[in-house]
Amino acid sequence: MTEDERTERERMAELQTPGRKWVFGQLQGWNCALCAARLYADRPTCTVEVDYGNVTETYQLYVCAPACEAAHAAPRPAQPDGDRPVIPAPRRRTGA
Repeated sequence: MTEDERTERERMAELQTPGRKWVFGQLQGWNCALCAARLYADRPTCTVEVDYGNVTETYQLYVCAPACEAAHAAPRPAQPDGDRPVIPAPRRRTGA
C-alpha cells in the first residue's frame, strides 16, 4: 500500500466520525466530501447519517475522481487575453 492510498483511507475513515460538520453541497453531492471542491468527475465513497434533532437523514457522499490532489493539479484553462481577467461591459438601460 502506498502512502497516498494510506492517507486517503485515513481521510475516508474521518468521514464516519460522529458530529462532523458538513457543507450543504457535500451532503447533496455537489462538492467533494474530503476537500469540499466542486465536483466535475466523482466517485461514491460511503454513506453517513446526520442527526437533525429527532430526525436522522442518510446521505451518500462523493469524492473527486481519480483523487483530490490529482483533480486539483489539472491545468486550468488560460484566460482569453493572456493573464488578465475578463471584465464584463456594463449594461445600459433603455427606455425612459
